[in-house]
Amino acid sequence: MIDVRSQHIEVSSERRQFPRLEFRCTALFGHLKDVLKVTDLSLNGLFVEVRDKSGLDPGRLVSLAIKFPTEEKAVLLKAKIANVNKRGVGCHFVDLAPKTSAAIKNCFETFRDTLPVR
Repeated sequence: MIDVRSQHIEVSSERRQFPRLEFRCTALFGHLKDVLKVTDLSLNGLFVEVRDKSGLDPGRLVSLAIKFPTEEKAVLLKAKIANVNKRGVGCHFVDLAPKTSAAIKNCFETFRDTLPVR
């Protein structure tokens, strides 16, 4: 007989379907006046450092303007706040136009070989 009571099985709480890059660029939330720092990016979302998180609750839809280094102009998009922690908010992209999706993919593909992927 095998005693499994002393064995620990780690179960990941990771729910991401897409790898993400440790990535830095600037962003504006439609309702905030501060320029924010994006700290990671995936094809499906991003994480933004935010000091004042009032009104940034999970599930809220926000408008973002992001200046990707691979694009001439800022990319405008919508995202849903997925989580909020001490550092900021994680956002999931929603209703992306094909042009916006292509800009995100272009940026991700350009930097995926030069920046750490998690």
